[in-house]
Amino acid sequence: MIALPQKLPNVIWQNERLVPLSEGWIVESIEQSARTAGYLNWHLSPHVARAIVHYLETDCEIQVLSVEALQAMIKKSLEGIGFPDVAQSSHVVPPRVSIYLPELASNAGLELLFYPLLADRLNQAIHYQVRGVRLEGLRDCIKILDAAPRWRKSCNLLSDEIISFSRAHLSRTESKSMELLIC
Repeated sequence: MIALPQKLPNVIWQNERLVPLSEGWIVESIEQSARTAGYLNWHLSPHVARAIVHYLETDCEIQVLSVEALQAMIKKSLEGIGFPDVAQSSHVVPPRVSIYLPELASNAGLELLFYPLLADRLNQAIHYQVRGVRLEGLRDCIKILDAAPRWRKSCNLLSDEIISFSRAHLSRTESKSMELLIC
């Protein structure tokens, strides 16, 4: 797989973990700040986030950003456009992470070896206190593990097992608010 260079810096998250910054993460943080300030559906969140991203991509050469620096950047931007109440309640929400299932399946080779790899990745997400986990490529993962050139009945069963395993694993965490998205 080819990884294209990212123009946005990484953020130093919990336990010194580097997490890639995304525009969506900034939008979520601003929306949460606006809700805390009393604005339920604040339409300016994507615009403010886009301005911050533009600054980071074009004028800023920082490759690693602390959570505090990101929060200060968001706060300064909100104050700059005349929303000190939203700026006052600004904070950076925990990020969401993606786990690419076909990569795990390729590394495991066998279904029996797949589940410990998935559990390890889920444990990392729990350990780094993320807001949610996105499991990507479930269909391709199933076809690799089931050695199926096309979808068949056994694929449905394996798909259900992976989803149940992931839900059960995340439900055992202390943080019951962790989201799980499967695609």
